[in-house]
Amino acid sequence: MKADNNTPITYWLGCSTCAGKTTISNILSEKYGFIVYHCDEYLAKHIEKSNAQEHPNLNRVTKISWNDILSMKVDEYLEWTIGLFNEEFKMILEDLYKLSEGKPILVEGVGLLPELINNEISDIDHAILVVADEVFYIKHQMDRKELFERIRECTNPEQALENYINFDLAMGRYIINDAKRLGLSVIEVGNDSDIIKNVEAISSHFKLV
Repeated sequence: MKADNNTPITYWLGCSTCAGKTTISNILSEKYGFIVYHCDEYLAKHIEKSNAQEHPNLNRVTKISWNDILSMKVDEYLEWTIGLFNEEFKMILEDLYKLSEGKPILVEGVGLLPELINNEISDIDHAILVVADEVFYIKHQMDRKELFERIRECTNPEQALENYINFDLAMGRYIINDAKRLGLSVIEVGNDSDIIKNVEAISSHFKLV
């Protein structure tokens, strides 16, 4: 969503799972008056709008169970979800063009892959990626009710849990590597990280006053 005279200023916060994106974006919104676009809140709507011809990866969600998903190999899962995020990103851009309150927009979500963000920014300081390391991710993921609701659907819950973790960690590594390839900034979050310091680092990167 490259800025022109008709589009609001847009900032991009791409994150891996459990990296603190929702907390960070809400703090930034309160402090700087952003409209926050939480990609997670729109996913179900985008899946509903999808069709098998134009959005085969996104539409596949309507036909596949958690048991099927969590039985995939890591490479298969990455290929599918990267395709899914590419298809959904077009819908995200359509949503953003409809936001016309005159305030800057902060877009946050797991599906904001570095290459997708990079194609939309005019200023590299308007995008940053936040990725949880393995220890931080596992600590916080194990507190999530939805994780265990999903693996309960699986015929082999123990293997499903292992796959779930491996999928998210692989996506985190993908985000880091692709962000570095494109010259985008990355904050890696570990157990010694401080959410307020991360917010300050992102504010500084965005050059917010």
